[in-house]
Amino acid sequence: EPASAVALMRARYSAFATGDVAYLWRTLDASHADRARPRDDVWRTLKDTCRRVRFLGLRVLDDAPADAAGVARVLFSVRAFEKGRDRSFHELSRFRHDGAGWRYLDGEPRDGAARDGLTIASFARDDGA
Repeated sequence: EPASAVALMRARYSAFATGDVAYLWRTLDASHADRARPRDDVWRTLKDTCRRVRFLGLRVLDDAPADAAGVARVLFSVRAFEKGRDRSFHELSRFRHDGAGWRYLDGEPRDGAARDGLTIASFARDDGA
């Protein structure tokens, strides 16, 4: 199990890049919305995403350790392309340790590459420019 939320973020990125859907499913928090959907539907969607999108790079921009509620945050940027079109995005993700390991709770994605110097504190003010 990854030792931190940042390490899980990196591992999940690698799983998307290599199509490791089982790992993506296993590292979802029990409260994640996809856990309420049929597993086969989620796996089919994840497999399709992994097949269609070329993941070309991950940059962790900022992170915050677990707060009083046990939720850690990671801000990252991904370079990705689909059929020659830029699908890059940045996201502020939340993670929680469930006693066995860190799990992905949810995230707030934004299209496009993150601007230089973006932090968790400035993410809410970022207009994507």
